[in-house]
Amino acid sequence: MLKWINSRMMFALWLFVFCGSFTAHAQPTRLIVAYASPSASFSPAWIAKLEGLFEKYDINAELVLMQGPSTYLPALASENIHILYGGGTAVSRAIAAGGFDLIVIGSETQYVPLRLMTAPTIRKASDLKAKRIGVGSAGLDEYATVLYLEKIGLTPGKDVGLVYLTGGIPGRVAAMKQGLIDAAVVNPPNEYELEKLGFRELVNFLDLKMPYAGVPYTVMREFRNKNRVLLENFMTAIVHAMHLFRTDKNVAYKAIIHITRLKDPILLERTYQSYLKQYEAIGGLPYPWETGIESMITGFHARFTPAIVKNKDAKPFLDPSFVQKASERLGLPRR
Repeated sequence: MLKWINSRMMFALWLFVFCGSFTAHAQPTRLIVAYASPSASFSPAWIAKLEGLFEKYDINAELVLMQGPSTYLPALASENIHILYGGGTAVSRAIAAGGFDLIVIGSETQYVPLRLMTAPTIRKASDLKAKRIGVGSAGLDEYATVLYLEKIGLTPGKDVGLVYLTGGIPGRVAAMKQGLIDAAVVNPPNEYELEKLGFRELVNFLDLKMPYAGVPYTVMREFRNKNRVLLENFMTAIVHAMHLFRTDKNVAYKAIIHITRLKDPILLERTYQSYLKQYEAIGGLPYPWETGIESMITGFHARFTPAIVKNKDAKPFLDPSFVQKASERLGLPRR
């Protein structure tokens, strides 16, 4: 009898060791995440990558830079990428127009996080009359500029000239330096470079609380349906990383430097404080924001490209359960 018991105990011990060994050496699930620009906006994912959080939650994440909706939306639809990280204007447009059966599982900002930089002679809002503001076509900066001008009683294209420039924010910064435009909307830390040359910040749009679901995490609906546990693990790693950004400046600095190659300590600190303010505003929980997406649809797409708008209801395209699950797993307060 004792021999039989010992045999059973040995088998149980062998099974435990074997299963434990199998679990320890299981291959993490591969996940391809495309981020939309080399800016500090994407620090949470890079913290998760650099600090081993993806591996902690059993994910082998590949972060790839992919710029422009004509590139990353088809890649998402064909599952050449699994998660689109960023591209808020393109995502809201896709929801408005239909044709992409996508789901937004998170968004990092609730308000437009840009600044309007101007020539030194522009001291107040009314000084913008008859001036030229550089913008990109059909992007967040154009949306923010138009809303701001209307807020201060100036008509775009009539009272203020909008100059459409290519090359993104670096192109607009270069045009400011050359005197081709009088003002431009930029994101951190580009304002610091302009400040050193004598330009000034007229308004921080973040203070105006213009609704915008910025830096969204977007997946295809079918991928969501088939990979719920994987996406729960992914979002847990992201929320954990956002917590580290807010509580460990050295970790945040490391990610910002990796993405942007910043070396100036003043610039690095200003960039950190700017994004810290955004993450604090959402309590470190990047729930997908219905109001922000719908404001983009009604305030921008319906205004400039009304023919494409077939839907103004964002709710069917949002799934907040992944952020909620992450908050529960990490012991964070429920929203």
